[in-house]
Amino acid sequence: MASFDKPIGEYPVHGLMPKQDTQAAAFLKKFPEYDGRGTVIAILDTGVDPGAAGMHVTTDGKPKVIDMVDCTGGGDVATTKIVKPTEENGVQVIDGLGGRKLIVDPSWKNPSNEYRVGLKRAYELFPTELVRRLKSERKEQFELKHAQLLNEAQQKLSEFQKEHPSVTGDEALQAQQADLEARVESLKELIKSYDDPGVILDCVVFFDGQDWRAVIDVDESGDLRGQPCLTDYRKELKYHTFGKADLLNFSVNIYENGDLLSIVTLAGSHGTHVAGITAANFPEDPALNGVAPGAQIVSLRIGDARLGSMETGPGLTRAAAHMAMNKVDLANMSYGESSSLPNDGHFIRLLADEAISKSGCIFVTSAGNDGPCFSSIGAPAGMSASFITVGAYVKHAQMQAEYALLESVGEKPYTWSSRGPCTDGYQGVDIYAPGSAITSVPVYGLNRLDLKNGTSMSSPNACGCVALLVSALKAKNQAYTPYRLKTAVVQTGKSVNDPLNVGFIQVEKAWEYLETYENCKDLDIMYQIGVLKRGNQRGVYLREYDETNQVQYLTVRVRPTFMGETDPENPKYNLAKFEYDARVALVASESWISVPDYLYLSSGGNAFQIKVDPTSLSESEFHYGEILGYDTSAPERGPLFKVPVSVVKPTVPTNGSLEYRGIEFGPGDIMRRFVQVPEGATYAKLTLRAKTNVDTCPARFMLHLLQLVPKKNQKDKQTYGFLLGSGSFGDSNSEDQVITVRFAVRGGLNMEFCLAQFWSGLGRHFIDLEIEFHGVRLAGNLADGQGVVHLEPQVTRLDIVAGVRKENKIEISTSFNKVRKYLRPTESSITPLHADRNTLPDTRVLYALVLSYSFKVENSTSITPRFPTLMNQLYEHFLAGVFGIVYDANRKVVGYLDVFDHTFKLDTKGEYTIMLQLTTEDESALEKLKSTICELDMNIKNVSFSTYATIKDVYSGGTISKIQLEKHDPKVCYIAPPLKDQQWVPKEAKPGDALVGKLTFTSHKVDGGQYKAIYSIPPEPKSKDAKDLNGKNNKTSEDDKVKSQLADAVRDLQISYLDKFGENSQVQQALLAKLEQDYANDIALLNYKIDSIWKTAGGAVECLLASSSSSSDKKLAKEKATEITGLADKILQQIDQAPLLEFFGRHQSKQQSDEPEDIKEQRKEIDKKVQHVASAFKNKTLAYACILTKEETQEFETNLKSWKQWSNQDESDLVSTLVKVKRDQIAGRYGTALKVVEKYLSDLSIKSDTVSDIQKAWAVRRDIYSDLGWDLWHKYDTKWSLIRRPPGGLARF
Repeated sequence: MASFDKPIGEYPVHGLMPKQDTQAAAFLKKFPEYDGRGTVIAILDTGVDPGAAGMHVTTDGKPKVIDMVDCTGGGDVATTKIVKPTEENGVQVIDGLGGRKLIVDPSWKNPSNEYRVGLKRAYELFPTELVRRLKSERKEQFELKHAQLLNEAQQKLSEFQKEHPSVTGDEALQAQQADLEARVESLKELIKSYDDPGVILDCVVFFDGQDWRAVIDVDESGDLRGQPCLTDYRKELKYHTFGKADLLNFSVNIYENGDLLSIVTLAGSHGTHVAGITAANFPEDPALNGVAPGAQIVSLRIGDARLGSMETGPGLTRAAAHMAMNKVDLANMSYGESSSLPNDGHFIRLLADEAISKSGCIFVTSAGNDGPCFSSIGAPAGMSASFITVGAYVKHAQMQAEYALLESVGEKPYTWSSRGPCTDGYQGVDIYAPGSAITSVPVYGLNRLDLKNGTSMSSPNACGCVALLVSALKAKNQAYTPYRLKTAVVQTGKSVNDPLNVGFIQVEKAWEYLETYENCKDLDIMYQIGVLKRGNQRGVYLREYDETNQVQYLTVRVRPTFMGETDPENPKYNLAKFEYDARVALVASESWISVPDYLYLSSGGNAFQIKVDPTSLSESEFHYGEILGYDTSAPERGPLFKVPVSVVKPTVPTNGSLEYRGIEFGPGDIMRRFVQVPEGATYAKLTLRAKTNVDTCPARFMLHLLQLVPKKNQKDKQTYGFLLGSGSFGDSNSEDQVITVRFAVRGGLNMEFCLAQFWSGLGRHFIDLEIEFHGVRLAGNLADGQGVVHLEPQVTRLDIVAGVRKENKIEISTSFNKVRKYLRPTESSITPLHADRNTLPDTRVLYALVLSYSFKVENSTSITPRFPTLMNQLYEHFLAGVFGIVYDANRKVVGYLDVFDHTFKLDTKGEYTIMLQLTTEDESALEKLKSTICELDMNIKNVSFSTYATIKDVYSGGTISKIQLEKHDPKVCYIAPPLKDQQWVPKEAKPGDALVGKLTFTSHKVDGGQYKAIYSIPPEPKSKDAKDLNGKNNKTSEDDKVKSQLADAVRDLQISYLDKFGENSQVQQALLAKLEQDYANDIALLNYKIDSIWKTAGGAVECLLASSSSSSDKKLAKEKATEITGLADKILQQIDQAPLLEFFGRHQSKQQSDEPEDIKEQRKEIDKKVQHVASAFKNKTLAYACILTKEETQEFETNLKSWKQWSNQDESDLVSTLVKVKRDQIAGRYGTALKVVEKYLSDLSIKSDTVSDIQKAWAVRRDIYSDLGWDLWHKYDTKWSLIRRPPGGLARF
């Protein structure tokens, strides 16, 4: 047995689920029954797996997960089609929506005997990572079976080639060999495009007399007997699993009186992990318990699997409404995005006014993972003072148990944890909590527990801590409000020397605070702060150069807000308002802040003036202070309110450059420099030189660059990650490691340069930074506030100036890679949504505006739809929801849209539709949005414009590529499209469209870009009127021509009316008899008779399809086929084909522009006769094809050859395709037939007038797969046909 110098100790299990540093463990030891019992916590996330470890029961034996709701609509299945069962083979069956027969369980109670059916692709319900795993596993299995088919096909080909080493001169053998080769080739091509369709779920909904119930055919067997009948999860708390391969659990909710089934699954593992931190309960291993194991969970899924788990407006709105209406005690939301507004939006108001203020829910949310810059806080974090916003902290216990570090490092906020203040000066982050844990994850991940870190983990930890306090308060029947709980948590946080005074959560201290001040009523009041600067802000935030270099006198208004004060139906706090007053002492925490000594407050609030003097503060540092308002009668309980004051005084670079030398970094160290970007700068070049004075280990570094642009979110801020000191760079004798980046900047705004060694990155590193600002400014109004340059139709004048430094090498480049089409809605409608899921807490129902946009693509391309007035805003959005779907003409979903850019690859040319749904309770707002324009960007081949020194050069001189600019010395140049090339406009672009690209002044890549260029396509030049080339006019011949045309027109009119009379009616028969008398052998009448036979038989296409089947009502009878060939022969007998061939022997097959008039007239007559000949041979060929047998092919082949000779046979024509397929099928050449169908489908556009033909071609292809014995591909294609053309119609929003 091995011996060790160091004894092996017990695993530090307490660090897996951190509870000690927060005092949660000590609190539970002291009060074991205050473990979250009696509390209900909503988890707004990707969904919670009720089958995951720790998610089964609470500590007192109650069910852990008591409700599961998919708020996104991603799991919706339309079940509007009603069917009734029939008896087959002694069992009751119904027709599923996908065509499968479904066996009904006789034990089901269904008084109406009506079933509603729907269809859903399982992969639309599954999380992305699960889909990836399943597709990989299923593809491996599929490829094994496919390899057998390929091996068999290759063996047959090999045997044929051995038996027939030469097939030269033998057409039959050549065709047979080509068929065998086609089989091999087709199989090789098929597997290249293989995309697993997954399981197609048949869904059945029925009413059992008491509840709506749903059964899902999870194994595709069609036998529903024994499958669980699920109802709304909250009623019976039952769930099911899709299968053993996926292990994904699901539940259901049924809405709209059975018309809508919601299958509730997961969009990822995140939500289960969050729930595990908050409230997991492991009876067999309590050390793994979440913070509040006695709490119950409500899962509100806001992550939409259709968008890769992104949250959407509709999901957020439904979640907030559910919280408010069902009065959950707490809610955790570990989700967020950057926001362009700091404290407004439909969802934010719904949370603050309804869920929190009226319903008393305590809302805890994560700060975000966009740090370490200041003001990197996301949304909804910090958007309301009633939220508890949590940052992420790492403690030694976590490091030891979760991260396996070589060395111990200092406790600190995680490097990536977002920081405050908010852009309006509010502190933002309220408290820190442990930002990692190893806890529950969904069963489908095949792990019981897993490590995750982020503020997503710190927020549920803090939420669990607050749940302990609520559990204790409830157990003691002690009244509380969300405001009271937040005050207790924030006031008692442990100091961690945070720049914004954010503390670390302490449960015991918070409980002591709550007990001490139990009778202090003003703890149930939230104080709203308003600073009158650039509107109404929630704090003081001085950041830009001018405001940080002068004394600021500002007015601050403080107003007490009471729980439920916006609820006129429940005015229980009115008396409290009347009785409220406070005598407040004002204290400034810093000497550069001056305030009055006292302030009297009533319920209406009061205002006071402050002075902030930043003039003496040091540059390039973050300075923070607070104005604290204490109740003079009880100052010991902490401030009633505080006004955060943040000042960031930027450094002004000399000559557009800055240098920082010898900056030393260790684990978690952060360097911040605040720099005033010079006016006129458009990009910066940053050079980082890393060196080591001693041998060191590699460490990860983060470089974040942030400017606060008013009303603009930070989604496009520049962030970089580097590994410094790796390889030989870790050697103290090595050369410097040099990294250079270029990034876009906004002139005149303060920029934070934040470089940080990752918290767990070991070693010491020494870094030099060099920053150079560059820029070419466009004079005048050519560029708008978004940096967009709109170019003139012909020549655009550019007045340029270097505003920062002399620019020695300006390289002007204008290029375009997209065409933008402006689409107006083709349809718009406003309707109220069903009340089941779309009612707000104030009883108002949401309205939906649905806008449809149609467009076509002529070849494979990528598109990006945009709705500028509605996009790039989520939590701050004025609407309740924005969601869109892109469909092809087959109604197949191409992709989904929300408020951020999404690019879709369109592989098939054809017609497409974008449907956009906008929701809000304000119907009048939707009326104004009916004309919303869609900007549709399509990829095109790159187009470049040239640059010229003068306008004269545009037309007669040469271009320029490089120029030199002296500082502040303006120059003029001109940009023009390729005017010499009249065909330069991309074929995809039409008048009214725009080309979208970029205008740059450097050849170097600049992250974030420089100027965006837009060029509007002008109208096309008018074409010249066609002129009479010979000017002759033979009046006599013209009269004869008109007379002949009149006779033909009368005949054609009479023939056209034959179909308008009733079939076989007396009038029709009389007219037909007269026509036969007058025009017995007239080609028009003969063609009518042929068309009538085809029409009676169901059409040529249906006859060709049916001819391969043994029984069909639409099959063309042999006598009718003979009649068609006879009529066609009569047409051919009237046309001498020799002169036609002679004409084309003397003249070109296509008309030439300089052709004489007499030849043109002759050509028209010849072309007409050629069309008749081709049509006759076509009809004969089709007739013979419909009755074709292996023994009788000569007539068919002869006429097919003639048809080809006389027509330019359209390969994309379904009829000609089916003729070829039929010929190959009769001959047993199924491989060749398959190639014909594939060619047809690949060439065809998916349009409204071709979808029927496409579906027929799919059916033919499946039949060929069966003929080949390729059942594997037949099943594959059958599934895909349901996805390509959903039988349930358009997907729901």
